[in-house]
Amino acid sequence: MRAAFGRVMHERDRVSDTPTADAAPTEAVRRRRRTPLLVVGGIVTAALVAGALTIGGAFDGDGDSTVPTARERPADGAPPPATSGTPEPPATVTRITHADVKALTDARTRALRDGDATAFVTGIDPADAELLAAQRRLLANLRLFPFARAEFLPPTGLDVVRAEDAGAYSYDIVIVFSHQLEGIDSEPVAEAYTWTLSRASIDAPVRITKIVGSNPTSHPTRPVRYPAAWDGDELAVVEREHILLAVAATDRARAAAWADRAELAAKRNAEAWHGPAITPRRFAVFVPTKRETVRGVLGALTGSCELVTPARPGGGSMPPVGARVTFDGTDTAFASSTNPDTGIGLIRRELAEAMVAQFARSSLIGGGGRSRWVSEGFAYYLAGDNSYRDAARAELRAGRFGGKLPVDTDLLPKAKGDQAAGAAFHISMLTIRYLAEKYGAAKADEFVVAMYADPASLDAAIKAASGLDREAFEAGWADYVRAEIGG
Repeated sequence: MRAAFGRVMHERDRVSDTPTADAAPTEAVRRRRRTPLLVVGGIVTAALVAGALTIGGAFDGDGDSTVPTARERPADGAPPPATSGTPEPPATVTRITHADVKALTDARTRALRDGDATAFVTGIDPADAELLAAQRRLLANLRLFPFARAEFLPPTGLDVVRAEDAGAYSYDIVIVFSHQLEGIDSEPVAEAYTWTLSRASIDAPVRITKIVGSNPTSHPTRPVRYPAAWDGDELAVVEREHILLAVAATDRARAAAWADRAELAAKRNAEAWHGPAITPRRFAVFVPTKRETVRGVLGALTGSCELVTPARPGGGSMPPVGARVTFDGTDTAFASSTNPDTGIGLIRRELAEAMVAQFARSSLIGGGGRSRWVSEGFAYYLAGDNSYRDAARAELRAGRFGGKLPVDTDLLPKAKGDQAAGAAFHISMLTIRYLAEKYGAAKADEFVVAMYADPASLDAAIKAASGLDREAFEAGWADYVRAEIGG
């Protein structure tokens, strides 16, 4: 069910603008740091982000005020143990408890549901105008998205952290935004933030003095990487049947045309797919144009598709449950075409990878995850993209085509050089096209699904698709490749 707090467009060309946030509360707080003396219950690390999270009762999407907020439960689903009736002795040093953190995250979850900008910034130093403005903008942006579920969660391993005395104390902690985009994610996924929490004295309230992204370097592709679309500037969101497209509010005039092109690309991909049923009903697309935002989310790429895994215990090693597609809105490959029927090759490629994400056994590509050459070959095949034909022809004429199926390292420019890597992209695409032309599109798609499920199953996948062993298949395929690129 669509969440009541998500702002939804029903008119085809309507753009949702970020609503105005309410005023903030006022309180002062001293900020003086102390060294922690004791952490009870385990050190909070980025490993929490990589999947060691206990997702409790996320409120569902009907906006009912009786729906519970985040409740933490043991991994086995048993109810939490009853608390002792013995009162806790008075504190003699400044400390921050799990209950303190949970009160802040629960308040933020309720505020997101209710659209309450004042409650959303609960705990933030009222003197910090910059942080207040950023968090109000975050709430306004989040309210543009149709979440099936959304909640902010404290780490489950934290019990109490203590200072050395009764003075001011600060502590950094990882907070998870567990969320599920309606029709896009099959279950909640996670984005992580690091909050700096401060307490001026034993009896002072806990304050949030800093909020930054928290990307675990050990598994950077598993959660939703910060910054997500909603973490930056004011947004506008446009919806189509198969597309949820977010842009900076300054680009709202172009958003409808971009959404139309992405919708056309999604429909063309769906028409070309003859494999098993596809789970996502639509795709999340972000198109930044601000140079620093583009660099932050894309680096040097013109487009990307990142697969994300569940926000539940062990989720980081589980199959993907969603995808996030991003395009550089300033690049000619995306932005130059004025004809919605042309220039959609880049969009089709990235949406193709999002479309089949559900079949992957891992969000990673290479290194035991998806086979790079199969993933890229399929994307270029589905898009009908011949961008690297000239590079392939040059390599063939130079005698550097050995008649063997690609391997992942062939597609890496740093390993092979730009021309050889480009040729490998084209030859990977021709592999999927050869399967489709000779054995049928359904067999080609089944080959891709088999390789996504088990990248080591190449021989079995070839046998299932063609009825041939690899050597016999390769012989016919090599002749096809030479004929296709040699003219």
